[in-house]
Amino acid sequence: MSQRPVQPVQPHGMDLLFFYLCPHCGHQVALLSPMQPAMARCDACGKAFPIVPVDAKSVQYVRLMLANGKAAVDPDFL
Repeated sequence: MSQRPVQPVQPHGMDLLFFYLCPHCGHQVALLSPMQPAMARCDACGKAFPIVPVDAKSVQYVRLMLANGKAAVDPDFL
């Protein structure tokens, strides 16, 4: 096996993280692009609450504008 250092790897894809405040305890709950109405569970208090979904077209727009993460790479590392 070679002892060469491993080269940094560029992003292969991306997603958006949305934050919802738990109505029971105020804790910030992170969800990955929730595009359907659903129940979220707070990881602090354990209680469930309904969330408002995000617009799929908006998520797709951000992915497109950032070339699915490739355009967000720090140019100093290219």
